[in-house]
Amino acid sequence: MVMEEILEESKLSTTDWEKLPDPTRMSNSFEFGPSWWFHLPMFLLGISWAIRLRKANFFAAANPALENGGLYNYSKLTAQNHFPQANLPLTCLIHPEEDIVLICQKINDQNIQFPFIIKPDMGERGKGVKLIRSQMELEIYLHDQPKEEHLIQEFIETSQEYGVFFFKNPVTGEFSIPSLTRKISLQVIGDGISSISYLIQKHPRASRYQNLFQLANPDSIPYPNEIVKLSPMGNHCKGAVFLDYSKYISFEMTAAFEQIFESVKGINYGRLDVKVDELKDLSDPERIVILEVNGANAEPIHMYSPEKNYQEGLRTISSYFQTMGMMAKHNLVGQRSEFKERDTLRSLRTYLKK
Repeated sequence: MVMEEILEESKLSTTDWEKLPDPTRMSNSFEFGPSWWFHLPMFLLGISWAIRLRKANFFAAANPALENGGLYNYSKLTAQNHFPQANLPLTCLIHPEEDIVLICQKINDQNIQFPFIIKPDMGERGKGVKLIRSQMELEIYLHDQPKEEHLIQEFIETSQEYGVFFFKNPVTGEFSIPSLTRKISLQVIGDGISSISYLIQKHPRASRYQNLFQLANPDSIPYPNEIVKLSPMGNHCKGAVFLDYSKYISFEMTAAFEQIFESVKGINYGRLDVKVDELKDLSDPERIVILEVNGANAEPIHMYSPEKNYQEGLRTISSYFQTMGMMAKHNLVGQRSEFKERDTLRSLRTYLKK
């Protein structure tokens, strides 16, 4: 089978995707469809659970430690600080009224070096996330972004990024990992003849994201089989492909994350985006770096793996929503007054104004 035929094959397993020279060429039948394909069913599921539990902001009860349960308008820094510092990258919070001198002083105080990641403290879906390589780039970024709090975070050089979904039973404390997803950042592979810009134009995924690339020399020609990373981040909005690695979930991996969660209270449902050197490191709590904590807004992103279909995705979302709803139901018993719908509505208004 020639390479073109391999790349166009639509019924390969996840293992087969891994064997391809460039898995980022792959996509499934719905991955680039309208966002409402999933957002509308999620909204309807949320409404149905709100009616069932007689609590419009039931999602806040799923993760009591996170503002709005981590569904929206919650601080990424506050969320990550629930976790052991040993598992977190160096991070500092900058405020919109601070000048560049003070910001640089904060960065130096935290021993954060260029390049580093910057992102809105209350952003989501990779919006506003950027790798900053110099002070000039930082100044340009801050000038162009909304005047809001941002996180500056150490750039973790480790080679592999994963999305680790977690459930923590609020009754028994039982911890489980129902979903594991490998994130592979967007790339092209050289043939020794074509320029990077040409390879991007002919790449089924990279061609969708051409406006995001800032290439130093787009006319350069990579060596044959040379991998050229177009983005350092595993965000879908930056072109990353998600592969379902759930088959690799093991007792040892679950135990490692359970150890990380030992001191974490009030966060029961969500996804950790983490980096490690290799897959086996997910079974060693000392080698796991948590890039971000997602709460009730977390998607089980394994459903975007190339071999999945839309119907599977809908079933997955329904199943995960049921788990979140049952967690909220338990936490609401005797504590309904603690989750004030008025506060949630006020926060929602702020969120919608952004």
